[in-house]
Amino acid sequence: MDNVEWTINLTRIDSGVFRTMNWNADEMIAVWRVIKAGFPCSRVDVTNAKYDAIVDIWWAKKLLRIQIKWTWNGSISFTWGIRSWQQISRDAESRKYKYTEKDCDLILWIDTNNWECYIIPIADIKDFWDTKTLSKLQDYKENWKILIDMAKDK
Repeated sequence: MDNVEWTINLTRIDSGVFRTMNWNADEMIAVWRVIKAGFPCSRVDVTNAKYDAIVDIWWAKKLLRIQIKWTWNGSISFTWGIRSWQQISRDAESRKYKYTEKDCDLILWIDTNNWECYIIPIADIKDFWDTKTLSKLQDYKENWKILIDMAKDK
């Protein structure tokens, strides 16, 4: 199955429904990638929670909260809440803010095109702009050792 395009809508369901299904699939793939890296991980099944999964660093008796995001265009955002909850009207006040340690311990971006993961501690984004291209985040690409390092620091 080389060169298969995974972001397709074969059944031609409503594009909004498909987008939600695609996001849920990428979130499950991200959890699967964490587990395949050797870390027990559970998904949080609460819509609009501050984090999407919990990683159990059992030997250090630490739990890490993960916010899972996805990208398809080579760029990622460190903000949340642009359309959250009651902001349906374009005239509504923006609720956008940058993730902090109050929200999660790390953000895991999954590239929906190839399922590569970028593991970024939340403390590292303090000095970042709101968005960054994946090409500038190569130190975080598939760097699963970050989870071990975070368990030691937390």
